[in-house]
Amino acid sequence: MTISVVIPAYRGLDFLKANLPTVTKLGADEIIIVNDVSPDGTLAFLSDNYPDVRVVNHVQNTRFPIAVNDGVAAAKSDYILLLNQDVQPDPKLISKVQKYFSRPKLFAVTFNDGHSFWATGRIEEGIIQYGLGSGNTHTHPSLWASGGACAFKKSIWQKLGGFDPIFTPGYFEDLDLGLRALKSGYEIIGDKDIKIIHQSPESAFNSSLNHSYLRYIKDRNYLLVHWKNLDSKYLFSHIYSLASRIFHHPGFIIPTLLAIVHLPHVLAFRRTIASRYILTDPEIYAKLS
Repeated sequence: MTISVVIPAYRGLDFLKANLPTVTKLGADEIIIVNDVSPDGTLAFLSDNYPDVRVVNHVQNTRFPIAVNDGVAAAKSDYILLLNQDVQPDPKLISKVQKYFSRPKLFAVTFNDGHSFWATGRIEEGIIQYGLGSGNTHTHPSLWASGGACAFKKSIWQKLGGFDPIFTPGYFEDLDLGLRALKSGYEIIGDKDIKIIHQSPESAFNSSLNHSYLRYIKDRNYLLVHWKNLDSKYLFSHIYSLASRIFHHPGFIIPTLLAIVHLPHVLAFRRTIASRYILTDPEIYAKLS
């Protein structure tokens, strides 16, 4: 079993300085950092201090989903440990996660960030209601594997198509991938004993993007998750709930219009990939209860 660490980096030099000493001691077969045209000296720092780290250099800023896809594509290993630049991992993380990958249907393992280690969800009136799981178990099925810190099988990632670039610059690409994995018959497991410290979630976003814009992107991407993945029987109730939301909160028309731009992609996805799902929404959410 070989494992590659992939870290997308943008305006995160201070985080890399703090976290790379721990990352380099994990015992991974390779470490890949995707330099997403970071203007803070990241490339020079890595060249001077970590010559053994592989750097994927972007010529333009592509943002998180594409940066991750490019890092995974460059990885030579069978398994990927995806870490945000602001994540400090458990020094024994790799040894703790290895035991899971003998399970043929396991896609990903997600970790304990101090708040929760698995995600739950349900559908109400055509809307996915998601949240952090709770309970005293040490492992639990999860609705998604966090894009901030998780490990997964590269072969299944490739079958699923990785993160969908329509979620650029980011948000909910991991929920979308989780739904695609679960509805394709794969498993995602959360492990309470595999701990990380996520120092400053959304650090790359908050340092470079307008907060009002990010709010629109979050809402747009949340809609796209539904439109791509909801079972057809829930679409009418979803549309009704969306119309009600716009009626009571007219400003929500903006992210809705931003999502409508991507309808050709959504419809093509539903005709091809989603039509081959083997599990329904009720079946995957039942596994989380």
